[in-house]
Amino acid sequence: MAPVNPMSPPAVERELATDLIRHASLVAPVFVIAAALWKGLDGAVAVVLAFAVVAANFALAAAGQAWAVRSGRPALIAANALGGFALRLLIVLGALLALRHQPWIHFAMFGITLAATHLGLLFWETRSVSATLAYPGLKPRPAHD
Repeated sequence: MAPVNPMSPPAVERELATDLIRHASLVAPVFVIAAALWKGLDGAVAVVLAFAVVAANFALAAAGQAWAVRSGRPALIAANALGGFALRLLIVLGALLALRHQPWIHFAMFGITLAATHLGLLFWETRSVSATLAYPGLKPRPAHD
């Protein structure tokens, strides 16, 4: 962990998004293989695209909040949190609408994976997040002696 400059806020948003995306990359192959065995290539493509949309959503959220935090204006941070969420929700909806009639994707698998992955990764991340001012972001990992 890099030393934190006391004059600048730590990059908590990037740290959390990177951890979420790392968790997604750990479980995605299992879900892709399961979908391929269950629904064939269409199911595998649906799961891959759903994981990509989720990873992009978390990365965009982190980038937007990091930008707003650097401004140092609480109103901009709040506006970005709310407006950014609405914008990203519209992007996810756009992905759903764009893919709903495509013959090369199993749409139900895409939608279910999209929702389950968002929720599953967020619940998984709650185990890693530190809710203290001493360690904003992820909990420190124990030192190996």
